[in-house]
Amino acid sequence: MINPHIVREIIYDFRQHELPQFTRRQINLECPRNKIRTLIGARRVGKTFSLYQIISDLLSQNIPRERILFINFEDERLIPLEVKDLTLILNTYYEIYPNNKDNIVYLFFDEIQNVPGWEIFIRRIHDSEKIQINLTGSSSKLLSSDIATSLRGRTLSFEIFPFSFNEFLKFRGITTNPLSSKNRSFIINAFNSYLLSGGYPEILDVQEQMRIKILQDYFNLVLYKDLIERYDIRNHSLMKYFLKFILANSANPFSVNKVFGDIKSQGYKLSKDTLHNYLSYLEQSLLIHQVPIFSESLRKQHINYRKIYSLDHGLITSIVNSQSYNRGRLIETMVYNQLRRTYEHDQIYYYRTSLNQEIDFLVNDRGKILNLIQVSEQLNTPKTRSREISALNQSMRELKAKYAWLITSNEKEDIHSPEGTIKVIPFWEWVISG
Repeated sequence: MINPHIVREIIYDFRQHELPQFTRRQINLECPRNKIRTLIGARRVGKTFSLYQIISDLLSQNIPRERILFINFEDERLIPLEVKDLTLILNTYYEIYPNNKDNIVYLFFDEIQNVPGWEIFIRRIHDSEKIQINLTGSSSKLLSSDIATSLRGRTLSFEIFPFSFNEFLKFRGITTNPLSSKNRSFIINAFNSYLLSGGYPEILDVQEQMRIKILQDYFNLVLYKDLIERYDIRNHSLMKYFLKFILANSANPFSVNKVFGDIKSQGYKLSKDTLHNYLSYLEQSLLIHQVPIFSESLRKQHINYRKIYSLDHGLITSIVNSQSYNRGRLIETMVYNQLRRTYEHDQIYYYRTSLNQEIDFLVNDRGKILNLIQVSEQLNTPKTRSREISALNQSMRELKAKYAWLITSNEKEDIHSPEGTIKVIPFWEWVISG
């Protein structure tokens, strides 16, 4: 059992210290008081600072600081922990602030997955105390699916991503309204930086070599903590090779059969089942996402390849040799992650026309086509331009859509055809236009 004096010290520390400075995220974290707010996401994407944002909003509403209990379970003073220690923490808090038994208390437990059996305690106090509960945890141990099972609908989950391009601009103090020629120059410069750096909060204001070092450290942390240790993977070199292979192929089709042959040719001994397991582990870490083909037939979705996208394109540029990726694939990865900030993963597909032309993204909401999006870094050759426009026109014809996007690095125009309108637009302008 932990020392009650240590718990008191931690509670007093939070009351006396100012919140760390943070950049306000453009995330809607509204949650009814009768729900447990849970922030999920990969490591180092900013879950803790999102809690600080919620706390800051409470303080701005004149909620007394003593009605806020914040505990970070990665604090070495609290290690090791047992579930009964959570009761000690709450009892100690009420000993310090006995009057708060009659008030709503705002509880913030950061990295609670470090406490075995935590969900039993959380379920009990949610049902019995006047407490609004906020939780975060590393994605390897605190996924929305786990929470839904253990807390049976008591939670509302929010997925936290690295900084979007809009947030990147805000961090740099670049305004998008009005969009003057001067502001446009700043935005384009920021786009070129964001294209290489990605959006992990810790790397936004560091030099290039430090950025690469930090993101390589992230890669190794996920590799060993979230994959090798959690799943007891014995072949470390194979797992590392597979992870780098997946990152290098972000925005590409993924086929276990093809990848199995590629990796086997490198001298690794493995089975197809091993690859399926490894892919599942990467998804559970939220480091990658898969996108299926759009079809009303589940069988067709099952037998067709899926496309793979990295959580953050900065990981790709920091881990993968520059000859193994191209700007077009990076922009397509950025487009996918921007869509995920707006839509659920099961609303995003790719589409293949009857002429076997591929459309990078189709957003579908209960049978309604919301977006058709093609990504091409440039339309600088007649062949590329004809291919991309023809595919979009064919998809609009088949799906009876009247509008589509063609997202580029820097080109802009409207293309009108009998099928509808194709809006060619740079990635940066597509994002800031909402």
